[in-house]
Amino acid sequence: MAQDKVFPSAGHHDRDPGAIANGFTEMKEMDIFRNLLIEYLMYKGHRYTTDLNHETNTQYQSRIKPIKGDVVLDMHLNAASYTATGCEVFISDNAGTKSKAFAKELVDGCSSIMGIVNRGVKTESQSARKRLGILNKPGTAALIEFCFITNLKDMEAFHSNQMRLVQFIGDTLIKYDENV
Repeated sequence: MAQDKVFPSAGHHDRDPGAIANGFTEMKEMDIFRNLLIEYLMYKGHRYTTDLNHETNTQYQSRIKPIKGDVVLDMHLNAASYTATGCEVFISDNAGTKSKAFAKELVDGCSSIMGIVNRGVKTESQSARKRLGILNKPGTAALIEFCFITNLKDMEAFHSNQMRLVQFIGDTLIKYDENV
């Protein structure tokens, strides 16, 4: 039986839209990005399971069954003051070497593509929530904050490089999938 390999998710859902600023809604932005990413993964012939807009993060996490060697990526936009900028990636406090390498490649690549500050890789205990359940699933796992929705220059960089980001994220997910 074929197994799903990568698990990209938009991070928010219909009842929790995430951050809202400058006319943008995080859930809508990540929904568009996730759907483009899914199209890219289909084009590459790579199997995936993703979240559905009507399900909560708890429902999604209960539904997915990643195994060792699979890749889980939760995608978000950050929010703070209008001057805050940059890309950062979170990993589990107990992340293994694969998750650490995956996260570093993501933050280095995405910040470079967008030409914004690289805020580095951080552990979940450094996040506002202190614990991020999605990062504690089996396999390689990371949560990316692409840029700040509250910063118009960040959002311009995100939108103008969206297809490059989709290709980079898709190729990186495939690269780290050990269950091909």
